Amino acid sequence: MKKKKSSIGCLFWIALILLLLVVFLFSRSRIENVMESTGFLKFLSSNKTVEEPEVERVVTGEDDIELVIEKSTDTNEPVNLVEPEITIDIPESNIKSNQEDPGIAEKNMRNSTLYFVNVSNENEITLQGMLRPVYYDNSPLTETIIALISGLTSSELNKGLLSLIPARTELQGISVSNMTATINFNDALSFNTFGKEGLEAELKQIVYTATEFSTVNKVQILINGQKKQFLSTEGVFIGEPLTRSSLQ
Repeated sequence: MKKKKSSIGCLFWIALILLLLVVFLFSRSRIENVMESTGFLKFLSSNKTVEEPEVERVVTGEDDIELVIEKSTDTNEPVNLVEPEITIDIPESNIKSNQEDPGIAEKNMRNSTLYFVNVSNENEITLQGMLRPVYYDNSPLTETIIALISGLTSSELNKGLLSLIPARTELQGISVSNMTATINFNDALSFNTFGKEGLEAELKQIVYTATEFSTVNKVQILINGQKKQFLSTEGVFIGEPLTRSSLQ
């Protein structure tokens, strides 16, 4: 009797499994639609590992520029050559003048040496010349002095250079006669927060930059169009044309 009951039980489970298989086959499309609408399929696919593309780094012989080449696993796709971004450092004053004057390319250009200063840990001030392209219409000396009092570029600042010419200094005019450049500034040139050493350094910057021109070997400083004996109460003499040797 027990053997007969166990046989009936096995037949029941086999029939139930067959019934479930038949129901699944007839309802397969409906089940897939339900899985897709609930996002279950996307969940399964998101768990698959994604292989990262191989990256080859190539160093060129010019300026040690590193180029990154992404290798595609699909041989039918072209190889992407990714070049590094190159930034050109231009003084803000030059950017402004270029925007105001779209004909900058038609102007004359001179490579001028502008003098700035280094201050050592022992507070010793030394001059250093920096070569810069200067664009001009009529007077390269005028544009060179304007570039000097406008200050340093970012790359020059990164070299540790400073300008001791006061920030509010303005050029009011330049004339050259008998190898002497008469340069007229506003009175901001007379006030230097570094005292006498700062005043002497700013004069050296101006005189050395101006005497880079073959037509100039002396510089007469004027303040608001007037010739003064001293630049300030610190006793820095400007009553006569200055030379490089007179500033030693």
